[in-house]
Amino acid sequence: MNSNAELLEMLNKMGGMMDSFSGNYSDDEEPPEPVLPTEVLPGIICEVDGLKSAAGQKLNGCQCAVIRYIPQDDRFEVRMRDDEGTKALKEANLVPVEKLVLPTHSRRGSDSSPRSLCELLLYYKGSGPNTSAEFSPSRIRLTGYAGQCLDHIGTRNLMWLVQVQLEQLSATVGLARRCLDYDEEGAAEVLFALLEGDPMYIDVLIQTIHWTGLIDHDGNENNRVHSDGFSNCPPTKLTPDQDSYSYVKLMSSGPLRLLVEMTKYKFGGALFEAMKESEFHHLFLQRLLRLVGREGINTNDGSKLGPMARKILLKALPGINLEKKLDSVKAQDLLIQTSRNLPCQFLRAENVSATTLNEIYFE
Repeated sequence: MNSNAELLEMLNKMGGMMDSFSGNYSDDEEPPEPVLPTEVLPGIICEVDGLKSAAGQKLNGCQCAVIRYIPQDDRFEVRMRDDEGTKALKEANLVPVEKLVLPTHSRRGSDSSPRSLCELLLYYKGSGPNTSAEFSPSRIRLTGYAGQCLDHIGTRNLMWLVQVQLEQLSATVGLARRCLDYDEEGAAEVLFALLEGDPMYIDVLIQTIHWTGLIDHDGNENNRVHSDGFSNCPPTKLTPDQDSYSYVKLMSSGPLRLLVEMTKYKFGGALFEAMKESEFHHLFLQRLLRLVGREGINTNDGSKLGPMARKILLKALPGINLEKKLDSVKAQDLLIQTSRNLPCQFLRAENVSATTLNEIYFE
């Protein structure tokens, strides 16, 4: 089975299996309740309200993404949805916007808009301890962005990716492509699409990085197949490292590329702030740190993905000492300290900082 067409035909025959795996959440059933943030925080979307000046009144009713709090000014820096640049607004003039409900309908991913692509960032049984919504997988044809995803994986572990991550990884490829094709405008559209949806969007984006299924590459003489640690790994743990060409290609054109593009813009900070609220954030940091370590020992995945991981960490944790590639001794030590079998308690801290990580890993 070598052609994409054959893979698609195989997937079409799996419909019954996927329905039984996911459960059947009817389009006519009552959707889950939306999430309403209760306070203004970096990483959420707000509506501007109550500005009195002539210029300010034009912003009333418009939406913005909250990037950060500026303590010396007692204001929040925000990025307006339809306006480049940032503004500093008081908390009294920002009203948190209700998040969109989980999109359980089968039309998810039916077009290439950021909102539609984000609708694929879901898991069939939910991703969090308080999430119980069930829904059917989308009925989209596996072409376009999903086809790009298929181009980067082999056939040996296709069943696992179909059941767990094919739609999700395809979504990240599409969102990254939007950022690349439309520069700042595209990245801003992707940011708002991610932040306006249910928090599961962020959870699943992180899971495509820390909980990636085994992506094998058939026919490659350097093929490495290690199934242990993948099939029974829960999403609350890190899957093993991978260094196949297919894994590197998919991650560098999907989730890691998306986050690298976000590092180019000030408003990207809003996404990294939202990611800190995820129960999986410590695993996200652990995966990036392992990629940095693997860069230092020159593995296939480290050589390509390590520099991307360092760029992301420099944005997510300003001040972290990762401007340069680690030497092999520090890299080996980092890999020991971030082993997937260790709890890495410092990464779980509510306010994990660059200073703390520098003291632990990079002095």
